[in-house]
Amino acid sequence: MNLLTQAVAGAASTAAFFLCEGLLGQHFDVVPNGVAEPQPGDLFIFPLASGVPGWWGAHAGVYCGGGEIIHLEGSSGTSPSGIVAKHGKSHLLRTRGPAKVLRRKGGLDAASLQRRIREAMDQAVEYNAVTCNCIHFALTLLGLGQLAGAMVSPALQ
Repeated sequence: MNLLTQAVAGAASTAAFFLCEGLLGQHFDVVPNGVAEPQPGDLFIFPLASGVPGWWGAHAGVYCGGGEIIHLEGSSGTSPSGIVAKHGKSHLLRTRGPAKVLRRKGGLDAASLQRRIREAMDQAVEYNAVTCNCIHFALTLLGLGQLAGAMVSPALQ
């Protein structure tokens, strides 16, 4: 797959993730009390501080358990490397704002999720806003990398 194809696939999958209720409804359920009672593997969606109303443009992370959320951020500056980090749920809610919580339908394999999280914490990830962003990262951790259009890393699959 060439770079242009990857970029188009990444952009389309990211837009589809946020804009297509069918995609969300097919793979996730909204968890009304998810912020208060998250489960490992829950997808946290935080609004970006863009001034645009609604959820267009958002930051995503996956709840690990123990009060922590793993997520991918772009590094500051010109470096293409991303920063894989775990932060406390309360810290992210305080700094990023209210979250929408989605839970994968049919559940997930907790052992596979924990393995992917451990592997992700030890990897250098090249962040790209179109082809390898926080959405791609989170979906790959949840075993839904095929929805992202571009894989974060074959080791996480």
